[in-house]
Amino acid sequence: MGKIVVTPENCTGCKACMMVCSLVHEKAASYRRSRIRIKKNEEIEEATPVVCQQCDEAPCMDVCPVEAIRRNEKNEVLLFSDECTGCQLCIEACPYDAIFFDAEKGAAFKCDLCGGEPACVTMCKLPRAIRYES
Repeated sequence: MGKIVVTPENCTGCKACMMVCSLVHEKAASYRRSRIRIKKNEEIEEATPVVCQQCDEAPCMDVCPVEAIRRNEKNEVLLFSDECTGCQLCIEACPYDAIFFDAEKGAAFKCDLCGGEPACVTMCKLPRAIRYES
């Protein structure tokens, strides 16, 4: 199973990962449509990438009433937005705040690991705040 591993102390908060994610998935430059987010703590001048952690016991999957969140053949947790009813129970259940809601589409969305080659990881070569492990 693949997952994105975060090293918060390496994050500069540049948001390049967010921009490339929205461009790849939505064909639009939009931070709010990114499947990875940068959470900033101004008090301690820290930025932390927030992305699906591919939980072994995925609470988001357990609460979805229509099974729009399920594991693929690689055991990765994927959210099929086209099957989502927009109830947002998965958003509430995610312990990492890594599921988001698109009000225009009326559906939740999250990181899909870009089929094993995450664009955000490619963009973050330096300082390497995020990396993909399979």
